[in-house]
Amino acid sequence: MADFWPRHPLLLLAIAAATGIAIDAGLSLGFQTRSMLWGGVAIGACVLFAFPKAVTKRVAVVLAVASLAGLWHGYNDFAYQTASIGHYAGEYPEPAIIEGMIDRPVVIRRNPLADFARRRDQSPWQSVIELATEQIRVGDDFRPCRGRVMVVCSGRLDHRLPGDVIRVHGSLARIVAPTNPGENDLRPVYRRRGIHARIDVARETQIEAIGRRWDFDRPIATIATESRELLLKHTGDSSGALAVALVIGQRDFVDPETRDLLLVTGTAHLLSVSGLHLAIVIVLASWVAMLLRFPLGAKIVWVLLVCCLYTAITGGRPPVMRAAVLVGMLMCSLWFRRPTQPINTLSLAALLLLAINPENLFHVGVQLSFLAVATLFLCGARTITESHAVDLAIENEQQLDALLQSSQSTWVRYGRTAWQWIARMVWYSGCVTAISIPLVWHQFHVISFVSVVTNVILSPFLFWSLACGVATVVVGWVWAAAAGLPGFLCGVGLQCMRQIIGVAAEVPYGHYWLPSPPGWSVAVFYLVMVGSLFRSRSRASSWFRYGWIVVWMVAAWMMATTAPPIDRGTFEATFVDVGHGTSVVMRDDVGHVFLYDCGRMANQTGSSRDIDAALWSVGATRLDAIFLSHADSDHYNAIPGVLRRFAVNRIVTPPGMLEQQEVGLVPTRLAIAAANVQVIEVFDSSEIPELHQTFSILHPPPQRIGGNDNANSLVLRIDCGGKTLLLPGDLEPPGTESLINHQRPPPGGVLMAPHHGSLSMNAESILQWSRPAEVIVSGGKRARKPAVRAMLDRTGAGVHVTAEVGAIRVRIGEDGQIEVRSWKQSPW
Repeated sequence: MADFWPRHPLLLLAIAAATGIAIDAGLSLGFQTRSMLWGGVAIGACVLFAFPKAVTKRVAVVLAVASLAGLWHGYNDFAYQTASIGHYAGEYPEPAIIEGMIDRPVVIRRNPLADFARRRDQSPWQSVIELATEQIRVGDDFRPCRGRVMVVCSGRLDHRLPGDVIRVHGSLARIVAPTNPGENDLRPVYRRRGIHARIDVARETQIEAIGRRWDFDRPIATIATESRELLLKHTGDSSGALAVALVIGQRDFVDPETRDLLLVTGTAHLLSVSGLHLAIVIVLASWVAMLLRFPLGAKIVWVLLVCCLYTAITGGRPPVMRAAVLVGMLMCSLWFRRPTQPINTLSLAALLLLAINPENLFHVGVQLSFLAVATLFLCGARTITESHAVDLAIENEQQLDALLQSSQSTWVRYGRTAWQWIARMVWYSGCVTAISIPLVWHQFHVISFVSVVTNVILSPFLFWSLACGVATVVVGWVWAAAAGLPGFLCGVGLQCMRQIIGVAAEVPYGHYWLPSPPGWSVAVFYLVMVGSLFRSRSRASSWFRYGWIVVWMVAAWMMATTAPPIDRGTFEATFVDVGHGTSVVMRDDVGHVFLYDCGRMANQTGSSRDIDAALWSVGATRLDAIFLSHADSDHYNAIPGVLRRFAVNRIVTPPGMLEQQEVGLVPTRLAIAAANVQVIEVFDSSEIPELHQTFSILHPPPQRIGGNDNANSLVLRIDCGGKTLLLPGDLEPPGTESLINHQRPPPGGVLMAPHHGSLSMNAESILQWSRPAEVIVSGGKRARKPAVRAMLDRTGAGVHVTAEVGAIRVRIGEDGQIEVRSWKQSPW
């Protein structure tokens, strides 16, 4: 400890800067007050620096850096909060006309609406433009407007480049807070990018070019676009998207299923160009310099140019910039013939990233990047004993082993070298996996043990694919016809990688989807790990760290999977805000968890993101049953996603639902078969084995009634405390008439409005029959219409709409007391 900090001064400064930013982010004060606070800290630092002691001067420098970092964060926060675009963007989309300049390369991604049966005329592509706003139309005039918006338009807008001044006609809305429990808050993500709002554009013709200015990113965007087209053209349809993500970092082309596979196998970093990718590119550049016999100076300049160009083409993401700083420092050390200090170099990269954008401190990608590199630095270091004599004996023994090995045959020596390389790679991969598990688990809800081996197996294929991908781009620039061969080889490598990843994803117990542990427990994990580094570097310290990882994981698993308590005899139902669709998470006081419907409109990929978050928020890893009301896709199309992440005991459907000839049911049936889940068909008065006694089926009758699927919806009744909760799916006539012929439930219960509160349903008859005290509407923007509320509150019931207030939680107590809370108004 006596000489650690003097030898690593930049680490101390990086910690000081991070501390200042974290403190400022936690302050709920105005900018002027914060400025005065940090100014006072800076003055105190100047006073301390006047003292002669070295320790005091060091403290003064730390305080000065912390105050500057905190002030810099405060200024950026003030500039973001006071941007005038925030005054014009509301919670819900409203028509707007905005003028501004494109200041980032246009992102092209797959259009999620293109596969929707009713929108076959949609382009398969979608463009995302980041626009620095200058004016907004208010009435008949344009007014100055400051801020940045994300423009989302159907179609490919590759011809739009940074520096283009455009006028956009679309629907403007601000970036909103989460509407469901457990849902990730995307506002910090967009805040880090400086984006205040989003404007959706239906057609390309609604974007007009009105000028052009010079922008540094313009030639870079042109190069990136040409590179993307070369990769898509020459690597094949099945590998093109992955090639684009791997080589130039544009990961928006990759489909959600592949993203999930990469996540569960711990190989998601392949989609984000990072230090590993840059290192491979630098190795390739070094080989080229060696083949061309560059002198040392020319080689250093060549490597730095390649490093800067690749960093710019891939978007200048923080992990790449961190690696670029490490490469730059390494080149400088070669130039000046001075050794580098890895921790100081890494700390310098951290300082630069925080100076560029203080919000990088809170970005999980940046955190994982620095965490992985720091772990590699530490786990590769030899353990030093407390005895100098012992250290000398170990060195002598290693030299003797090397001498003995040199006398062995070539095959034995090569075999031993290969085995040692593999063991070392597994060790590094295991260390990085172990140290990153808490952060990955907390952020992505997954623990991957198979990643330790998968990353080692993939490493040669990654090198091959990236090398061939870079060759495809470079050769394509020079001679487009010759790019086919490296493109084909890149595609072969990527196909091998996909197969390895697919096999790894199916390894039993290789990964687990789990609720996240509390954030404070993750902080405690890393504080203890960092503290253990300041103990003597002995085997005891290492075994302490191994034991701490195991102990923490067991404790975190217990905390994550423990459901929030509810009172005895209480039944809870959470209506998830899925837009136009339905999903109700239900649980009782003894730990049973159920799901009624799980789907939303325009969800052709089988995603269950919002539903997963709601289930994890109650600590669920297993569902006792999923009830599917009928064969409309917005009630079942999230089944594939749910079955990938949760164990399900049974799926309950009305008769013949899964056998219907609906296109959307095909992936649902395949997912159910793959998960080997029991399917039970029920009808009026059916009894479900091992199901909670409070559940009863009111509809449909044994024989299908006339009308469509809506009329034959499964109606579920839950009784608790003398009150009822009715879930009728999309029930409509003549199914409504069949339902109201049943005995009336007790008055004062809870009713989910049939068919998402559609104005075409027979609301009056079911309201008069059920006499609810509360009506819940699970629907999208159409459910916000005043006419919907007017239709449903005729009997005096309270009306709650998920599209207005977010997720809605209903609790029915043992005494029949009903509590209704909404996530946006009073988060639980």
